[in-house]
Amino acid sequence: TTFSIGEAKADKSEIKNGENLELSIPVSNTGKRTGAEVVQVYVKKVNDTDGPNKTLRGFKRVEVAAGKTSQVTINLSPSTFEFYDPKQLKMAVTSGDYEIYYGNCSDLKGLKMMKISIL
Repeated sequence: TTFSIGEAKADKSEIKNGENLELSIPVSNTGKRTGAEVVQVYVKKVNDTDGPNKTLRGFKRVEVAAGKTSQVTINLSPSTFEFYDPKQLKMAVTSGDYEIYYGNCSDLKGLKMMKISIL
C-alpha cells in the first residue's frame, strides 16, 4: 500500500529549556490495503556548522486501514535537542532555533520541516 504524511502540528512553537514538545502528524493510507508505516523525526540545530545534518530523535510505527488517516503523536523530550556545545565542552540543550524534519524516510528530499525555538 502507499502512505501520505500530512502537515505536523506542534503543541508549542517556542519551548523553554527542559520542556517537552509534542508533535501530532497525520498519516494517510492512500492505498487499497491496510498497512503499517513508520514515521521518523529528525532534529537539526540551525547554524550548527560542526554538528550533524540531522539526527534521528524519534519514530513511531502506526497501522492504518486503507483509505483512512491516523494521527501519530510523538513526544520529544528535552534531551532531543541536545547537541555538542563547544562553549561548555559537552552535550547540552542551548537556546536558539531548531529544525524538525519528519516523514517516512531519511532522505531530506522526502521529509517535511518545521521550526521551533528554545528560549
